[in-house]
Amino acid sequence: MSEDFNEMESSELVWLWQQTILEDTGSFKKIHDILFDGLYLYALKLLESEDLANDAVQDLFIKIWTKRHSIGEIKKIKPYFYTSLRRQILNQLRDLKLRNLKIKLFPHTDIEFSQEDIVVIKEEYAHLQHQIIELLNNLPKRQKEVIYLHFFENLDNNQIAAIMKVTYQSVLNLKQKAIQKLRAGKLMTWFLFILLMYHILKI
Repeated sequence: MSEDFNEMESSELVWLWQQTILEDTGSFKKIHDILFDGLYLYALKLLESEDLANDAVQDLFIKIWTKRHSIGEIKKIKPYFYTSLRRQILNQLRDLKLRNLKIKLFPHTDIEFSQEDIVVIKEEYAHLQHQIIELLNNLPKRQKEVIYLHFFENLDNNQIAAIMKVTYQSVLNLKQKAIQKLRAGKLMTWFLFILLMYHILKI
């Protein structure tokens, strides 16, 4: 996905949010349509349950709509929604933990990459899909989250730092270590190629 496309989408989201504050339900629905799929996939990675992920994202939109006036102006809409979703899931899992349910607390929740994440264009490259998935899933948890947010959700380092509540330098370090491990596995070139095809197909 090109930088121009990201900027255009960001500008559109800002305008839609401004209209949302002015009680335009149609604009908020468009924000929902633009962001829902990405937020759902992110929630699914963290919660590992389709029902919980769907409920978490739907609850997020309801809460943001309800609090739209107190929230006020937002300059970076997409990062705001991802940050809010991550915080909501953290709180949700803490509550479940307190109720003695056998669900892992958020810091131990782990992103798992799947075949749907790694798109392979030609059958002869299919074996690379499995190698890349295995290599990605063997990365430490925080490195996987950075890679997912950067490459699959097109978020920049500042946005990722805000979502994960870490410093900008921490994001750089986590990303660099992850990329070094991908390179060590001699799959970085193919990983970037497949990601390019993935984003072209998404557009």
